This record gives sequence, C-alpha cells and structure tokens, in this order.
Amino acid sequence: MKKIIRCFLAALLSCMALAGCAEAESTPTAAESLENLFTTIDLMDATISGLQTEMEEGHVTSEQLTQMYIDRIEAYDEELQLNSIIMINPGALDDARQLDLERSEGNVRGPLHGIPIVVKANYEVAGLPTSAGANVLANMIATEDAFVIKKLKDAGAVILAQANLSEFANSSTNSRSTLGGVSRNAYDTDKTPGGSSGGTAVAVTSNFAAAGLGTDTGGSIRNPSSFSNVYGIRPSKGLTSITGVFPLAAYRDTTGPIARTAEDLALLLEIMAGTDEKDDYTLEADADSLLGDGYTESLSEDGLKGMRIGYLGFSFMYYNDKEFTVPDDRIDDMVNKTLANLRKAGAEFVNLEDYLPQETLTAFDEELVAETFEYDVNKYLSEKGDAAPYKTIKELVESGTGTVMHMNLRMMLNFRDDLAASLEETENPYSETVGSYQRIPVWQDILDARTMVSKVMEENDIDAIMYMNHFDVEPKEEVFTMTEKHNNANFDMIFATKLGFPEISIPMGFSNPDSDYETPLPLGLSVFADFGQEETLLKLAYAYEQQAGGYIRRMPEQMPALEDESLKAFLEDLIDKAYTIDYGYKKKPEGKIQLMLGACEKAKAVDTKDPYATYEAARELAEAYDNVMAEIKG
Repeated sequence: MKKIIRCFLAALLSCMALAGCAEAESTPTAAESLENLFTTIDLMDATISGLQTEMEEGHVTSEQLTQMYIDRIEAYDEELQLNSIIMINPGALDDARQLDLERSEGNVRGPLHGIPIVVKANYEVAGLPTSAGANVLANMIATEDAFVIKKLKDAGAVILAQANLSEFANSSTNSRSTLGGVSRNAYDTDKTPGGSSGGTAVAVTSNFAAAGLGTDTGGSIRNPSSFSNVYGIRPSKGLTSITGVFPLAAYRDTTGPIARTAEDLALLLEIMAGTDEKDDYTLEADADSLLGDGYTESLSEDGLKGMRIGYLGFSFMYYNDKEFTVPDDRIDDMVNKTLANLRKAGAEFVNLEDYLPQETLTAFDEELVAETFEYDVNKYLSEKGDAAPYKTIKELVESGTGTVMHMNLRMMLNFRDDLAASLEETENPYSETVGSYQRIPVWQDILDARTMVSKVMEENDIDAIMYMNHFDVEPKEEVFTMTEKHNNANFDMIFATKLGFPEISIPMGFSNPDSDYETPLPLGLSVFADFGQEETLLKLAYAYEQQAGGYIRRMPEQMPALEDESLKAFLEDLIDKAYTIDYGYKKKPEGKIQLMLGACEKAKAVDTKDPYATYEAARELAEAYDNVMAEIKG
C-alpha cells in the first residue's frame, strides 16, 4: 500500500513539475511581450499579410487598427494641408467590431478580413455620398455598393474613408475638388500629387490605410502612384467592373488598386477582378477567364528571369545600346538604378522604337477617341432614381453657376451651350454594334490597334514594354506644363488609356535634390503588357522590388508614428517591476542589476510622446530585466 502511495505521490509531483515547466515556457519574457505589442510604429508601412498575422495572433484587433489609421488622418491630413481624405466613414469602427466578432467565432471572410482600405470618392459605398468631389453631390447617398466595393467587403475589408480626387476625376495633373479642397504631395506639400486619384495615393503613402482604390481613365492611378512612391495598376479594360462608379468616359474608365508593395497590389487586384453581368466590358473581356487562378501565387523573386522588356527609346532620350540618358539630372540616378535592378533580376531590354514609332503613337492618341462624358453622366444619374438630386449635367451646371465646380464642368464640356435636358434628349455616342455590344464608332479601330501592338510584342518575343512618362519629378501644385524643366511625355494616354492594355507604375526611388527642389521627390516607371497579362506586370513588379530592396521605399518624414499609450503603459509597468523584483533567498546578480537600474533611469527620462524613443527605452530595459530574471530563476 505504501508503495502505491509513493508511486502516486511521485507521479503527482512529476505532473506538477511538468505543469510548472509548461507554465514557465508559456510565460513570455519582457522582450517577447514587447515584441507581441502592436504599436503605432508597427503600423507604419505594414503589409496586408503582416496585419493579418498580427490579428490572427491576437496582437491587435481590426477595431484598434481602424482607430489607429483614423488617428493618423486626424493628426496629419488637415494639419499638413494634405487634403487626401474627403470624409471618414462614420460606420468604419462598427464594421471593424463586427469583423472582430466574426473572427472570434472562427469566421474569416477572406484575405482582407479586418483590413482598413480607403476608396476614391467616385465609388458607390452604401450609406456614403458618391460625390466625385463635387459639393453639389455631397448628399447623393449610395443605396448599394459598387461591384468592386462589394467584392472587397466580401473579402473582409473595412471601408475606412473616401479619398479626395480631381473633381469628376477629370485631371491627371492634380487632385482638386470643391468638396475636398486641394490635395498636396506627402513628400513636399508645395508639389502636386498628380490626379485624379491623388487623394488615394497620398493616403496610402502616408499610412492612413493599408491600401486604396483609384480609378484610371487617362493616367489617374498611374500618375499619382508615380508621384507618391507607391505601386498602382490600371487593369486591362474589362478586367475590373465600373458598375457603381461615377463615370468620366465609360469606354475608358477602369477601377484599380494602389498599394505600398507589389504583393499588396496583386492581392487587391485579385479580389477586385472578375465578370460583372451589369458591366458588358467585363463580359466582352471575359474577366473571370482573364483572372484565371489569380496573381499572388505566381509572385517570385525569380519572376524577371528570362523576361524580355521592350522600351521606347525616345521616352528615355536613348543614345546607345548600353546607356539611357534623361534630360534632367535630378532623376538620372533613380532611373539608372531602376534599369540596373531590372537587369540584375534577369530582364533583357529590347529597343522597340522602330516598331512603335512616335508617328504611330501620335495617330493612336489623336484618332482613337470619342466624347461620351455627357451621355455617361446623364445615364448614371438617371439610374440613381430619387438618390440623385440632379439628373443631367445641364442641371449640375445650372445648379452651380459661377462656382469653381461650374467652371470645371464648363471646361470639360468645351463651354457648350447645347446641353441636353434629359437622358432621352442626350445624343448616344455608343452608336456602333461591335460583337454583341453597343460601342463608340472607333471601338473596332481600338481593337485593331490593340492587335497591332500585341503582334509587335509577339513577333519580338516581348513580355512587357517600359517607358518614361515623366522626364522630371512632380512640379509645384499650381503648375503642370510642358517646359524644359518638366516634360510630361503623355504616353500614358495611349497604350493603356486608348488601347486598353494593363499598365503599372513601379517606384524608382527618389530624386537628387537641387536648388529648385531641395526635397528628394519620388517618381515611377511605367510598364505595360499585352491585354490580360496583369500577371506579367505583377511578377515583374514583385521581382524588381525584391531585387531593389529598401531604398526605393521611403515614408514621408513629416508624418512619423504617433504617440503610443499602450507602449507608454508597458514601459511604466516594466519600470515598476524592475524596482520591485523579489530576489528571495537568491544571491543578487549585482552587475546585471546595476545595468537594469541604469536602463530604468534612462527609461524614466525618455520623452514618451516620441514612440521611437519610447520603444528603444522599453527594448533596452526589457533585455536588462530579462537578464536579471534569468539569473534569479537560473
């Protein structure tokens, strides 16, 4: 009997010891606890996958993320006169809480679950105004989500805010609107962010959201991305739906993502893309088939190996087989580094200027065009029913006589006086039948031109074509002219805009400062691929990003991480623990204690309004504290 009792006691003590070991192993050290704390510093340039991991591990909630981004918008957007945000979604925090609840119940909608996203203010978001930046449309409340917004929500996104834009998305050079004011470049507020999706690009580069949506009719995703040190892609016409988006020219309008990394860009486009029965451009393109299995799985560091990239020599001011030169020495370093990194990653360059001469491109630019704005807007407004306070552009113009909005519209309409009083009276520019769809008269010419360029790429075994759309960094916000100091090449108006090819802007880094532009400014390189070949562009962007490394991405210096109350509380608590360690009967490790107390004194003196200094003080103290505790427990 005694033997049985002894065995029982031994087993019990063994279990208790194992439980004690398990408890010790499960208790994080101070350094591990600090690492697990999601801080305002961790928010800076966080990737979508990184944020998902933090939420999965319980380090942060979607509600907390959403509030952190709102705090940044409220701290910086108006104060610095960035004017990137027209309005914060009043339901964003409620949506985030609901998504947190779903996650806690084991229901994760998709790869964007709980991720805050900003969207351009010409997208319909149920319960929010679809203003397109115009003050007269500030009360045109959407009753349902645009097709791509619904897809984002189905994947779990939180629609955080509406981003500013050039009013009615009519300019690729600026992002000014009567409702949102003048958006300014995050790297130098004297400079333009480009347009018309400038608000989205500024918000994304400023870490006001994880990523964002823009629209592109004539460079409106690519130009702001170029000027904001981010990635932006205009998809093939018909890959993504334009249903529920305020139109500019429906036959050219596209919806697309803007992000800080190529992977985030690929993920967003993968979610946005697909056939919409209400958008016959997606039916014509067979968007589901174009999307295939998606884009993220094909991303690889080796994605550029063996890729042949054509280039338009005249867009680089090309001189020989070895070197590219550009007119302004402010950008020569970034251009040369970009081309070198593309080559190092495995790309081969092929000059195509003889196959795609400037004369041909000029003809495309001048001939493949139609005026559809009045009809597209009148049709859109008429379909809104009672939600639309105005039913025609004529009513919009007359509602704002003498205002900035009125002048913008009048200029867009070439100061016409014969505006239609109803949709029925509006001339329908979609007067030709191409296939089974009503299209503009030159649509078949567009398809023929697309085929011609595709044939050039196929015959020369070309995977993508690159060009310089800007020969200089972004100018002052008030000026955007073709001068010796700023040459806007306008090739972005041809291949993607007119012919419907997919085109991406990849960041090249930052300019060399000079007496006129003391602040280093970003600029992007334009690359397009054959119709439906978004995968090629995204593979190129990702492989280039991995090769180039960190130098191409730089956060705006004037918007650092905000003060962090949780980090401050962690440090204060750790100081208290350090001063009140129970050494018991153990011999004190005097040397390590002195180091810890020294770290305590430094921590007590730190300016806790500075999260970077606070984090460093907490890290140093945590390491010293852990060393003391390890000695005591040892």
